[in-house]
Amino acid sequence: MKKIMLFYPPGRFYQRGEDRSQGNVEQSTATSMRAPNDLGYAAATLKREGFAVFLRDYQTERAAPADLLADFDRENPDGVFVSITNSTIFDDLQLVRELAAKKPGLLVMLKGAIFFAPDQALLDQLDLADVTYLIGLESDFIVGRLAAAHFGDPAAVPTIRGILYDKDGVWTPTDFASWETDLDSLPFPDRSLINNALYARPDTGEPQATIATSRGCPSACIFCMTPKISGKKLRLRSPENILAELSECYFTHGIRDFFFKSDTFTFDRDWTAAVCQAILASPLAGKIRWVANSKTKPLDRDTLFLMKKAGCWLVAFGYESGSPDTLSRIRKHTTIEDNRQATKWAKEAGLLTFGFFLVGLPWEGREHLEATRKHIFELDNDFLELHIAIPYYGTRLNEIAREEGLLPGTVLGKDYFNAPTVGTTRLSMEEIEAFRKKTLLDFHLRPTYIGRKLLQAGGNPKIVANYARFGLRLLKNTLLPPRRPKSAATQPPHVLLLGAGSDIALALARELAHKDAARLTLASRDLARLEQAAADIRAACGTPVAVRAFDATAFDSHQAFYDSLETPPDIVVVAFGLYPGQQAAQRDFALAKAVLDVNLTGAASILEIVARDMEGRGAGTIVGLSSPAGERGRKSNYLYGAAKAGLTAYLSGLRHRLAKSGVRVLTVLPGWTRTRMTAAAPTPKLLTVTPARVAADIRQAIAAGASGTIYAPWFWRPIMALVRALPEKLFVRTNL
Repeated sequence: MKKIMLFYPPGRFYQRGEDRSQGNVEQSTATSMRAPNDLGYAAATLKREGFAVFLRDYQTERAAPADLLADFDRENPDGVFVSITNSTIFDDLQLVRELAAKKPGLLVMLKGAIFFAPDQALLDQLDLADVTYLIGLESDFIVGRLAAAHFGDPAAVPTIRGILYDKDGVWTPTDFASWETDLDSLPFPDRSLINNALYARPDTGEPQATIATSRGCPSACIFCMTPKISGKKLRLRSPENILAELSECYFTHGIRDFFFKSDTFTFDRDWTAAVCQAILASPLAGKIRWVANSKTKPLDRDTLFLMKKAGCWLVAFGYESGSPDTLSRIRKHTTIEDNRQATKWAKEAGLLTFGFFLVGLPWEGREHLEATRKHIFELDNDFLELHIAIPYYGTRLNEIAREEGLLPGTVLGKDYFNAPTVGTTRLSMEEIEAFRKKTLLDFHLRPTYIGRKLLQAGGNPKIVANYARFGLRLLKNTLLPPRRPKSAATQPPHVLLLGAGSDIALALARELAHKDAARLTLASRDLARLEQAAADIRAACGTPVAVRAFDATAFDSHQAFYDSLETPPDIVVVAFGLYPGQQAAQRDFALAKAVLDVNLTGAASILEIVARDMEGRGAGTIVGLSSPAGERGRKSNYLYGAAKAGLTAYLSGLRHRLAKSGVRVLTVLPGWTRTRMTAAAPTPKLLTVTPARVAADIRQAIAAGASGTIYAPWFWRPIMALVRALPEKLFVRTNL
């Protein structure tokens, strides 16, 4: 019997089963992890096809990569099914590479919303060499049939809707234009394989199961992926089928709290009433509690009262904005008055409310944000989440963001709290993030709000403790700088070396490849030199090395160059420079200008692009090679020194700007080094070191997480302190 291993990889908490949003749980205000229904459905359908299965959520268990690898070795599966997200895709693929290397021929099925009929530009960003199939439609209907076809009837693979498969080296899609309509035909998620206690109701901490009650959404909000990945037609499970799953959870697994997963549970009034009536007429009446999502229109008061009677205790509304202009532009088809009325009805019914809002849309200015803030306090929900708009691939919002020049890089690796855009056409991302944090703090730290939560806790110490835990998470996420995300798969860093043809840069490349197994991208104008160096590093270290053309003074090409990288770099090193000699630059202003353009302007041009990307990701390291020549102007090299002084000041300012973002900026001041650039200038033998020595110092600083200024070697710090301290009257008499 063939065995399939199904898992969420280790790492930070994301709602991997929520294809439309894949929310970042750790940085949210009041969201808890939901059960891995996608894995549970896959397990059930695979079992039905005759497969053995192994299921584990390493992410929510806080397990380590070593735990997954140990399970893989012990279970020895024939295939794996991995639920990925937009934010974690690069780490997920690295883990897949490790597993595929352990077992050649391994069936690898990746499921995720980004694989819904993806365009080639998205696929080109991903290393899919070890992947067998990409699943973009609803995986619960696909996985069992796909695995059966793969092992038993490969010719049938192209007939399975909603996947991409490798055909003659090209990722080829099947049918993405239709969806399954008989939702009742699915077996229930196999909860006997799930550690149900991990997925808890946020306030009480009791196990909470997710029940997928419907698929699809008739709305057409420009930021939402649901109409694309699930269709615009509302497909409903029968009330009887839903009740059967609720009963299994209650009587077999002892679960009495539920999240009804539906983009809009109340859209079909008659169906909603039928579900509620089925619960009320069953042995579950008065015994279960549940939560549901709803639009504020269509909705009526009687529906909310019936939901409350059937056990609903909270309804979540996607208000999105307090600005009529924004509501119109996102095609929400609701109004401010609709929001007010729905909230009023819910409160009258005795339901708690969870409000979801969205800021940072391309056209928004300060007035849009202030209107949303006013609406947030006016509605005064019991729970609040304020997201930053993410232009996911396949949405109209993605197209608008690109048209407006707001999306300089990839959306992959981002989430609602680590946006890929530079802001709006009128606001910077820093302004948007500051607004979000201030609004969340002002809302949640009101004495009236805190008092209300204590009353809602009803004196239950467990609920009070859980509210306090979420409060501390809010304070951490809003007051502390974001922590640098750690790779779930201990992925070697991707290092981009700009000006990689320099002797110091090549020495650093070898150092990083040898000691950190770094994946390298070497970039400069001298491709022939880079190709030879890349071949040497590959042969010596066995690490991947790419070679790219880069011109520091071709400023207009920098954005396209950075966007074309296969994966975003973790570390960027600016090592290019021009040192023609002082006398030559004095005689030729064009040469003097080139010194400034290469050493300063070129660095600023590319690093602004890098900084925006890393700031959006909340992680990264920037290393700029400046020079002690910039510490004090000297007649022997003041043009070069002026450029490097500017670079040092620029890096200092960049470090200040990014100090709370999780991005480190390291300024390196190498002393005299035996390189091709300095070969014509005689240097003191005792003070001159090799490029390898400088590279070792730089690599050590990167590994230590340094952010600041280092001298390489260290003894240049006291030397330059003396040079700077020398009085001007004495300094002008020197021959430096």
